[in-house]
Amino acid sequence: MASDSSKTLCRPGDLVPKAGIYRVLHQNHRDPHEVSLKLNDSFPPCQHCGAEVRFELILPTQEKDGGH
Repeated sequence: MASDSSKTLCRPGDLVPKAGIYRVLHQNHRDPHEVSLKLNDSFPPCQHCGAEVRFELILPTQEKDGGH
């Protein structure tokens, strides 16, 4: 199994580069959890730790195209 040692952490306000399930990493007030985010949405700030929260892609997904 391949391991990615250079994990990219995204910040609030960044655009979501790939649709998928992201691990949410908070600043000491909450354990990590997962959220589903859509391509080109913005990563949200945390209501408690604000812009200190980070997001790590753990499972990319395919979004269905609403077009043709």
